[in-house]
This record gives sequence, structure tokens and C-alpha cells, in this order.
Amino acid sequence: MASLPSLARPWLWDPLLRISRRPFRAFADFHSADLGVEWIDHVTRVVRSGVPQVVIIIVALAWMLGSAIGRALKRSRTSGNVVAAKASKVRPLYEISAQITRAAALTLLVISALREPKQWLYVATVGSAFLLGIGRLLSNAEWRHSSLHQVNFLLATSLIVLILDDVLPLLKVGASHELGRIEIASLWTLGAAVFVALLTPREWTPPVLEKPGDYEMPDPVPTPEETCNWFSRYMTFEHMTPMIWAGWKRPLEMDDVPPLPWYDDPLVLLPRVLEARKRRKTTARTIFDYQRKEILSMATWIGTSYAFQLASPFAMYHLLQYIASPAEAVLHPALWLFIMFAGPLIKTLTFQQYVFESTRFLVRGRSALTQELYHRAMSSMELEEDVINQIATRGAKDEQESTTTSAGRLANLMSSDIDAVLRMRDSLLGVVGTPVSLVLTGYGFWKVTGWPGLLGMAFMAICGPLPVYLMKLMSASQRKIKMAQDSRISLITEYLGSIKAIKYFAWEDTVLDKVQGVRAKEQSQLWRVSVISTVINESTNSIPIVTLMIIFGLHVGVLDQRLTASIAFTTVSLVNNLRRNLGILSWVTRTITDGMISLDRLDRYYASTEPLTKYPEGPLRVQNATFRRSKNASFRLKDISVDFVESGLNVISGQSGSGKTSLLLAMLGELVMESGTVTSPGDIAYASQTPWLQNETIKDNILFHSPLEQARYDRVIEACCFAQDLEELSKGDQTEIGENGTILSGGQKSRVALARALYSKSAIIFLDDIFSALDAKTAAAVWELCFCSDMLKGRTIVLVTQVPWIASQADLHITMEAGMIQNIERNLGVTRRPVIPESVRVEGEASNGTALPDPKPAGSENKQDKVAEEMEASGKVSRLIVFKYLRYCGSALFLTFLVVSSLLYGGLDISASYWLAHWVDSYDTEKYVDIAYYAGIYAVLQALGSIMEGVEYLVYNRGAWNAARRLHRDLLRGVLNAPMAWWKDMPVGRVVNRFSRDIKSLDNNVGDLVFIVADMLISIFFSLAAASSILPIFILPALLSVLIGVLCGEMFTRTGVVLQRILRAAHSPVFSQFGDTMTGLTVIRAGSKMPAMFCDQLAKRMRPLSRIQEANFNINRWVAVRIDVITALVGVSAGIIAVYKASSLGAGLVGFSLSNVTGLSNAILYLVRCLNQLEVEFQGFQRVVEFISIEPEEKEDAAVTKPALLNSSEFIGEELPAGWPRTGSVELRHVTVRYDEDGPDILKDINLKFEAGERVAVVGRTGSGKSTLVLSLLRFTHIVSGQVLYDGVDITAIPRKKLRQALTIIPQEAVLFNGTLQTNLDPSGDVPVDVLESALQSCSGIASFQYRNNDDPDTETPNGGSDSPNGNESLDTEATEQTPLLSQADTIDNGTITPKIPDALSLATTVKAKGENFSHGQRQVLSLCRALIRKSKLMLLDEATASMDYETDRGVQVVLRKELNAEGARDRTLVTIAHRLRTIVDYDKVVVMGGGRVVEVGSPRELYHKKGQFFEMVKHSGEEEELARAFEGEETDVGSE
Repeated sequence: MASLPSLARPWLWDPLLRISRRPFRAFADFHSADLGVEWIDHVTRVVRSGVPQVVIIIVALAWMLGSAIGRALKRSRTSGNVVAAKASKVRPLYEISAQITRAAALTLLVISALREPKQWLYVATVGSAFLLGIGRLLSNAEWRHSSLHQVNFLLATSLIVLILDDVLPLLKVGASHELGRIEIASLWTLGAAVFVALLTPREWTPPVLEKPGDYEMPDPVPTPEETCNWFSRYMTFEHMTPMIWAGWKRPLEMDDVPPLPWYDDPLVLLPRVLEARKRRKTTARTIFDYQRKEILSMATWIGTSYAFQLASPFAMYHLLQYIASPAEAVLHPALWLFIMFAGPLIKTLTFQQYVFESTRFLVRGRSALTQELYHRAMSSMELEEDVINQIATRGAKDEQESTTTSAGRLANLMSSDIDAVLRMRDSLLGVVGTPVSLVLTGYGFWKVTGWPGLLGMAFMAICGPLPVYLMKLMSASQRKIKMAQDSRISLITEYLGSIKAIKYFAWEDTVLDKVQGVRAKEQSQLWRVSVISTVINESTNSIPIVTLMIIFGLHVGVLDQRLTASIAFTTVSLVNNLRRNLGILSWVTRTITDGMISLDRLDRYYASTEPLTKYPEGPLRVQNATFRRSKNASFRLKDISVDFVESGLNVISGQSGSGKTSLLLAMLGELVMESGTVTSPGDIAYASQTPWLQNETIKDNILFHSPLEQARYDRVIEACCFAQDLEELSKGDQTEIGENGTILSGGQKSRVALARALYSKSAIIFLDDIFSALDAKTAAAVWELCFCSDMLKGRTIVLVTQVPWIASQADLHITMEAGMIQNIERNLGVTRRPVIPESVRVEGEASNGTALPDPKPAGSENKQDKVAEEMEASGKVSRLIVFKYLRYCGSALFLTFLVVSSLLYGGLDISASYWLAHWVDSYDTEKYVDIAYYAGIYAVLQALGSIMEGVEYLVYNRGAWNAARRLHRDLLRGVLNAPMAWWKDMPVGRVVNRFSRDIKSLDNNVGDLVFIVADMLISIFFSLAAASSILPIFILPALLSVLIGVLCGEMFTRTGVVLQRILRAAHSPVFSQFGDTMTGLTVIRAGSKMPAMFCDQLAKRMRPLSRIQEANFNINRWVAVRIDVITALVGVSAGIIAVYKASSLGAGLVGFSLSNVTGLSNAILYLVRCLNQLEVEFQGFQRVVEFISIEPEEKEDAAVTKPALLNSSEFIGEELPAGWPRTGSVELRHVTVRYDEDGPDILKDINLKFEAGERVAVVGRTGSGKSTLVLSLLRFTHIVSGQVLYDGVDITAIPRKKLRQALTIIPQEAVLFNGTLQTNLDPSGDVPVDVLESALQSCSGIASFQYRNNDDPDTETPNGGSDSPNGNESLDTEATEQTPLLSQADTIDNGTITPKIPDALSLATTVKAKGENFSHGQRQVLSLCRALIRKSKLMLLDEATASMDYETDRGVQVVLRKELNAEGARDRTLVTIAHRLRTIVDYDKVVVMGGGRVVEVGSPRELYHKKGQFFEMVKHSGEEEELARAFEGEETDVGSE
């Protein structure tokens, strides 16, 4: 017996020298086409040399030492603020089993070594593992966890080497080598030790992780992914089974989803990406820096997987050779059967690991980059506007560059560009996987067919540019599709966001035609892409067919060799493999191209931003400062110098567009300071002009992430007059207010924003025009309780307002004009007084509240429940819904043709493969083989199959195209015609989602998935039928595989569909916060601690999203591994059956069966995934159908059946009188109104009559029913009793569209759309140009609004203005605060941007989305122009001038009065809802509303002297003296022309 020291003889070095002299000889022998047994001898000699065992021990020791050093270094770099968590304990059952199997294996190896000295090498490796396994139990948790890896490494590598030593020689046919019982027992026990190691749950130790200072990160806990065994982690994904079982038994819930591992926590990833950005600057280098380990791992897995792609063809080649001539075999067929099973299995396991790593790369990248983008947006400003969008239109000569908003650009970067960049991860398929596969495929061609194979491969490479060229054509069309989609979604978003305005003016049909026109262009490009895709598919299918014919022709014709089964079917497999790889290369090229554009966009954004200006700490002071919104903005604040009064009230006033809001933004650091100095406290509470609210409860909006102090909170509620509002809401301050406060009135939203500012503890408060949306009494109460008490004691207030009596009570009053300070008036120490003294208060008046707010539809407060119900409904899609979808695709004849084309293609495809088998076997049955005959028929079958595939694809795509066209049209019509009651409960974002995500799914995914599912079903049927017809016994394992595949697929689908629904729900909070934050960025950034708080909130919302994404990706791995294993078993079963039947079957038919079986795995797996994805996509189809089926408000107007009470004898039957309406007379007779048919009465027993030509004012406190009265005239409410007569006709007998076309409303919020002035004034294009120009000319001079007819240059006055028809002095037309284009407006003529026209507007002047390039007052002027154009007999004003300055308000009233009296006949009626009493002092009639009833009616003078409710409102207005003089008829400018 040799001793251990004697083993140190030259066996260690001599083999190494021999191997170095003959590199790769064993590998070359192994891959020889005429495979011998020499390679087995070479492998055996290397294994028995002892080198592998020594290397194994050295590697284990080095690994152990490196781990110890790495842990020490990591701890030394970490501060003391480390997460606290406990390590998992040793599991006794698994540990005992492991120790027993290791001891047994070591004992048997020692016994074997006593008989055969070479076994001492294995004793050394296994003994090292045994001793290390015992010693680790005596160490701490970290060492115990780390050393277990080395133990398992020693055991697994020892087993592999032992198998190569003892089992490999047995594969030689007629081998004399045999294993003894001790050797067999050693193998089994060592295998058992490795098996136990694979099944042992991994031990978890807490990470050495530093807590981020400003954020709340949960302590890490062990997750199933971190504690599952190695078998589950790298092979079966068994740790996902509990969730899948839960989804199989019942609807999945969030608690069933595995937790997020600590290393994927958003706050773990954020510091890494921020540090990488500092080092690398560009986005691409940043990603490579912080995810380099993931990228290296992905490259390793995909390279390995692609290397094993050829294992199955290799094994099939030799197995068919064995079947053809078993007597000549030198290796046992068990080797090929094993490779047929193990090769695809290793390929799928390594590929699934690549997909696992790539999806984890996606989740981590999306989490990190989204947070980084959010942080950058939160802490910086854009220096240039729209630099990103320039890339999208780069090189586009015929397309106009579209404009976008900052919020829109950031949302696009977050949603589209980050995804496009991360999709580039699959470029590794082309960079690493495809080259490996191409090299091995070329080698295979050379060994199987010789030079004809290489020639065929070269032909495919030469033809490769053809599909690439066609893809360029498709890319151009896809670019046009994207632009058309952007235009369509922008139009829809803009129109649906202003759906009330569209219904006000009855523009539904106009909007439908406009959107459908854009949709038609989009669909024409979609069909073009379908045709190009068909041509590409035909070319990529034809090239392999021609390649096969070249190889076969050269092989049998030139080389004069018979076409054997092994050569034929292996060549087909290699060609198909080459075809897949070339297809992947072209796909990767497109992915990289899209990703590079997105990388450029991201880099441009980061380069165009710089940190927000941080002013030095100190009192609020501005000295000699000049500000600009961005580098290329035309409007500037110039020479601003002001010292604000500390702990005082500072008021800023001025005309619309004078720079009031810009001054606040400048002091917040939101503008670029070109010169001067500013000092400011770091923490400011800001209430913006347009209130920004979050989609949360009222209480959460007021607290704004601050801790609750009940007494302080209650006082703020009282000061903002919100107590009574909360009483009217069933959930009080827990009411969800919807998107940007949709369930609140304008006044309520302003008071919530004010309450948020008051509740904060900021020393400085900026309030931008908070009084404009409040009625006189509410404004007076807020003034008294907030500004006349000690509520704001010690706090500096900067208030922008147009209310004159507030300015007179300010410590500092600043007047702005044209971006400069015109005047500063100081009145230090002034005593602020209530508008009305306490002594004259009306008895019983509540000073701390407002009246009933405009009621909303019942159930609006249960909005979140409705969302949950919708999600639940969308998750339950009946599979029979596919037939409903097919009905949208076409007629019964069309569907019949579709089925026939699918069956023809499947039949031709299988026939070509069968004919090849018949050709191969003909060499054994025929003396002379007519090569031209067999090759010709094979080529014809292949060509017909390719043509039929193209026809089938086009037929399916045409059906999907028809379905998408009809569904989009019906969906748009459905939502446009939906009643307003439906819209009040439905967030616009959810509706837009139907037109974006769901319609996109119908355009691109649903049709393709239906096509693939049908194709796969037919393919699987023909494959099973073909294999079973040749080998009938094969039907049993085949059916078993299909049964298991369907079972796994059903489990996967049930879980996956619900998981997709939860995933979409988890996306919403992230997208919502991103959108909300970008809208309210200035409010958030004003507070010193708010940005960090919102960033932490984003991380909290990213956690469940990442958690669900990982689970969703992992269940795909779960089902893929199981189906691949089952089909691999079926493949090896078919091989065993083929070997067993070798004597009775031809090799060609066996090859035909095996080729069909080997493709079965991919077909079943693809079918399962597509069925799951199809069910997910059909949720979108179902949601679209649900919206199509909304009951339209026109339904009851389809036929006028209700008798109408008429004063006109011309009303005959159901036809309106000719020329109706002739006057604007309105009468309400005992009218009771509700918002919902089963809701409470809002207006009660209203009796009013407005004579033709009267000017009527409707006044009252907030919630008194003013707006409801106006909405009732437009039939936006339910008139449950009584009648409303318009020009003698009952409006309930008139179709809504006809009624709304017959009157005009100027709403409180003016709505402008992206386009030109002409398209905004007349969207339908029916009004003559001279009428439009006349209306614009009438409004010149109001709010810096100047209009000039370009054809009449003489209209320009010497000072650059134009003569105003109303006699008003023209205002300065210099660029204003919000309207840099007003004086220098770009115009569009026939799609071409024309040069700027100085000092005037024209019909071609560009209007940005929402009228962003016009001030609020100027938007209202355009709304007035829109009303003038319609020339309606009844005109309604709903607080249209509430937020205007007094001069602008006066100008609007002048134009209205002149217009109403233009034709001399007093037949046009004006009904105005007013907050400003000075506006209505000369009206003919005033209606005072209260509690849904008419309180008073009469002329303003009569009601004032009556000393009732109207008199009380005058007292609270702050302008009592001026109004009193006006009522007495004294000279005053109040209300005068």
C-alpha cells in the first residue's frame, strides 16, 4: 500500500507537461465526426494524474482566504450606522444528514484507497470537505456561512472527477473495465452528500450594510430567494412554488408574493448609482459601473447556453449514425441518449439563469435609474427647454418638431427611455451568445457536410443585409408610427382633460373626427409595417430554404455522396440554428439603435440641468437682481430690489403677466439669476396660484408629511373656514380628493393649499392669489381668521393678490409692471382689520365656515373602492372572450379563411419534413435515386409553406388591424358621449391609459399572440401526430408531456394573470407620484425637508413594484424549467424507442420523428407563455369593451318623446321651430335638480324668469347652488321635476348637443388646446375668417392682448399697439411673465413656422397645450372671443373673471356689453355667476342663491336697500362705499363703461 507522502512523486508534473505539449487534443478528438475512443483514454489519464484534485484543494483554500479578507475590508469601510439583523440558525436535520453522508463517503473512499492507491487523491479532497464541515460549526455565523460554499465546492468537484475516472471508460463498446462494490458505494455516497448539499437551505447572514442617513430603510430579513437551496436557486426555482400553489387555489394577494431581497432594495441601489454617476458621467458608463457583476454573469450564462445549443443536433447525428449501422459503433448509444437529455437540459438551465440575471438587471436598473432621475429633477432646474425632444425629430425634414412640457419630458424619460436603455441588456445575445453559436455551427457544418456546409453558411451571411435593409424601411415606418401615436395620445389627453369644455360647446363630433384623422395616419403606417414584416419573414424563410438546397445539392450532386438521415436532419437543425442567430443579430441591432437614442436623451437631460440656486441664509431680501426662467426665455425680471418686512404682510400686485408669480419663483430659486444677490431662509411654505394637491385625503394634504398636532390642526381648519365643508363629506377629512382635488370646488382647493402652508412651521409663507377663487364672504372670513388674528404671528407672509383693500392693509405693497417693480409702498405697523366690523355682523352667521360645497356624485368618496373593483373585474377574463375579439376582426367568411390558411401552413411544413425523410430512406429502397425529383418536390413544399406562412400572417394581421380600428373608434365615441356623472368618478389618466396601453396592445400584441397561439397549437398537433404515426408507442410519453405541460401552464397562467394585474396596480403609485411631483415641484422644493421626504416616499413605492416584478419574472423561469425538463425526458424517451426499433425502421423516419420531438419543447413552452400573455392582453381588450358599453347621455335624446310645453305655435310635432332660438328668454318653473337620479336634491323648487336681453347676475356663497343652476341650463344635471324653458321650448325635449350648440358658456377656467388661435376659436373650421378676425379685434387691448390682421398693416398704431374698438387705451405688448410669445409669436401656416410678428397676434399664432404661452387673463380673453363667435342668444359666465385683475375684468365687461347691444335688438341674454359685486352693479337683475334655493331676486339697487343677503354680501366685499355710491347712481368707475 502506498503511503500519502509517496504520492508526491512526479505524477504531479509529468501529466502537466504532456498536456501542455498536446493542447486541446482531447477536445478535438471528442468533436471528431468519426468519433473514436481515444478521447476517453486522454480524459482518464488526466483525471488519474492527480492534477485536478490538487487544483481543487488550492482553489478552495484561495477562495476561503479571499472571502475572509473581503469581509474584513468591507467592515473597515463601513461606519457604525449598520443595519441590525440576526443570522439564521443551523438546521439540525439537514446538517446531520450532510455530516453522515460526508463521513460515509470518506470512509468508503479510505477503504477503496487501501486497495487502490490512486483513491488517496479523492480521500484528500473529500477529507478536506469533511474536516472543514466539522470546523465551521465552531465558528461565527459569517464564517459558518462562507465556509459552507467551500465544503460544497470540494464535494461537487470530487464527484465529477470520480465519475470521469470510474464511469467514463464504461462507455466504450466492449469495455473490460468494471466497477467494484466499494467503488459503486463510494459514488453513491458521494453523490448523496452532493445531493444533500443541493437540497440544504442556504444559511443567511445579515449583510454589512450602512443605513442611508436621510431615508428610512427597513431592516433586512431573510427571503425565500436568499435561503432556498442550491437546487431551487439554480435549477428548479422551487422557492416560487408556494406562491404558485396559492395562485392555483385562490386569487393571489400581495402577501403571497415573496419579499424583496435586501440587495434589491431601492435605497441600497440608489447610493450605488449616484456614486457611479459621479465617476462615469454618461448613462451608459454609469450602468456598466454599478452593474458590472450582473453584466459579467449574464455574459457567462448566455455564452454557456449558446454553446450547448448544438448538443442536441450533435447527439442526434451520432444516434442516427448508430441506428443506420449499429455494428460499426465504438461508443455505447447510452452516451448519445444522455447527451440528448443533458444537453438541452443544461442549455435551458443556463439560459434560464441568463434570463434570471437579465431580468434582475432590469429590475435593479429601473429602480436605480428612476430614483436617480427623480432625485435629479427634485434638486435641479433645466437650463434649456425641450433639448431632449430634438433627438426624436433629428433628421426629419418633413416633420415639425413637437413641443413638450418639462413634466412630460421627465415622464417620458422615466417610462420609455429608461426601459429602452435597459432593453439593451439583450445585446449580450448578439455580442456574446451569437458569436459562440456561429463558431460552433460553422464547425458543425464542416464536420457534417464539409465545404458545402461552409458555402451554405457563407450564402446566408451574404444574404443577411437584405432583411437588415428591409428592417431599416420598417424602422422608418415605426418612427412615423411613434410620432403619430404621440400626436394621437397628446390630442386625446388634452381633449379628455378638458371634457367638460368639449361638452359645454358640443364639440364631441369635431374631436372624434380630429382624433380619428390622426388615427387613420397611424394605422396606415401600422399596416405598412405588417406588410414589411411579412416580406422580412418571407426573405428570412427563403434564405434557409435556398441554403439547404445548396448544401444538399452540392453534397449529393458535386460530392456524389448519399444523403443520410444523420447528415440531412443535422443539417436542417444547424441551418435553423443559424437562422435563429441571424434573426437575433438583426433584433439586437434594432434594440441597440433604440437604446442609443434613449441614452442620448438621458445624457442630454443630465447635461442640461444644474443644481437649484441655493441662496445664502438670511432675511428675505433681493438686491439689483435680474432673473430669467431659462436660457432662451424672452421674459425677464429686471433690476429687482426689495427688502421684505420680516414678520409682516408683504403684498405683490399688478396686471396679468406683469411678473408677480415669477418674482415668487425667483425667490424660491426656480429661476436663473443673471445678476444681483438674494438672501432667503431655507424653509418656505408655498401655495401656488393653481393649487397643487396630492391624490390623498384632505388631512394628508394639509399635514403634508408633518406629524399631527391636533390642536394646531383644528385651528388651521377653522382659520381656513373648512369645518362646515368637512361636515358635509361623509368621511370628513379622510375623504380622498382624487387627482389634483377633482372632488373639490375651486375655492375648496385653494383653502386646502392655504391650510397646508399654515400648518407648516416654515417662517416664511408665499401665497399666490389664494383669494381669487373665494366668494366675498368666504374671502372676508379667511382674511379675518388668518390675517387679522395671531394665526400668522412671527411669520413673514408674501401674498400675491388683486384685492385692493388687502393691499392697503399690508406692511409692504409692491406693484409690478412688465417684469419690473413699478412702486413700493411701505406702511409698517398697520393694523389689519376685518372687512366688516363685528358689530354689524348678521345674527346667526357662522364666521368660520362656508356653505354646502357643490355636491359631487354619490360614491365619489369611495373612489378607491371602485378602482379595486375595476382591478378585480379586469383580472377575471373568460377565455371565451377570444370569440368576441374575433368578431371584431371580420366576418365568418374571413374567419374561415383564417383557419384554413393556418391548417394549410401547418400541413405543408410537416409534409416538407416528411418528404426529406422519404428522400433519405429511398437510398435503401431504390437502386437509382432521382435527385432532381426528390429535391424539386422538397423545394416546392418548402416554398409553398413559406408563402402560406406569409399569407397566414397577413390574414391574421388584417383581422387585428380591423379589430383595432373598430375598437378605437367605438372607444373614443363611447367616452366622448359618456355623461359627466361618469367622468366625475373616472380619473382622466385611467381613460387615457385605455387609448395608450390598451390600444397599443390591440395594435401590436393581441393579433400576434392569437396568431402564435393558433400556429403553436397546430404545430404541436402535427408534431405529435407525425412522431406517433412513425413510433406509435411514443404517443404515451408525448401525451404525458402535453398533459404535464398544460397542467404547469395552467398553474402558471392562473398565478401570472393575477400577478400581472397586481403589477399594473403597483405601477400606478410610482407613475402617479412621478407625475404629481413634477406638477408640484416648486411647492415641494420650497420646503427644506420635503425633497428628501418625497424621495423616501418614492423608494417606499418602488419596493412593492420591484418585489412584484421579480416574482413575475421568476414564475416564468419556474414554468420554463419544468416544461423543458419534461420535454427533454420525452426526447430521450423517443431516442430510446428509436434505438429499440432500429431494426424495423428506416433512419430517415427515425430522424423525422426525432426532429419533431426536439422542437416540441420550445413549442409547448412558447404556447404556455403566449396563452398566459394573451390572457393578460385580453384584460386590455375587456377594459376597452367595458368603456365602449358605457351608456351615452345621448341615449335618452335619440327620440324626443316627452311632451314639451311651448309658448311658440311654430313647434309642430317633434320638430323645433324654424330659426330656434330667436331670443334668449329663460324660464324655470318649480325646478328641482339632482346630480344623481337617486341622490339628494341640490336645487329645490326654483322659479325664475329671465327676459330676453336682460343681464342677470347669480350670486351666493360657495356651495349655494350657483354653478348647479348654470349646469342645469346645459342639462348636466337631472331635472327631477318642473320645467326649464329656453325661448319657449322645454330643454328636456331638446337633444343635448342641439341645446348646447344653441347657447354659449364662458367657464371659470378657460380651456385652450394645442394648435393655433384659429383652431381654438373654431375647431370645426365652419366659421368664416372675417368673423374670427372681428371677434379678436373686439378684444384687443384687454390683458396685453393685441391682435393685428396681417393683411392690414395700417391697423398698427404709432406706439406699436392697435386701435381698440372699445376705446380702451392699448396696453404695452412686451413679452409678459407667462407669455413670452405674445409680442413675438411664432405662427404656423400650412405646417411651416413663419417668422415672428412683432407686437401682434394673428389667427395663425401658435397656442401651446393648455395655453401655456398665454397668461390666465389672456386665456380668458380668448375664451371670450370664442363666445363672441358663436353669437348665441343666451350667454353664460361662470365666474369667468374671478382671478383677473380689475382692469382686465373691466375690459371684458365692456366687450360683453357692446356685443350684446351690437345689433340694436335686446334679444340676447347674459347670465353671470359673480364673486365681484362691482362687476354686476349695473345688471338688470340679481339672483341671490342659498342652500339650493332662490333667496332674493331683484335689481342690485333694490336688493341693496332691502338689506337682506345681498346687502350682507356688499358689507363683506371690502368695497362697500364704492358699491353704495354706484347703487345710488353717483359718479364712480365701478361697473362703468
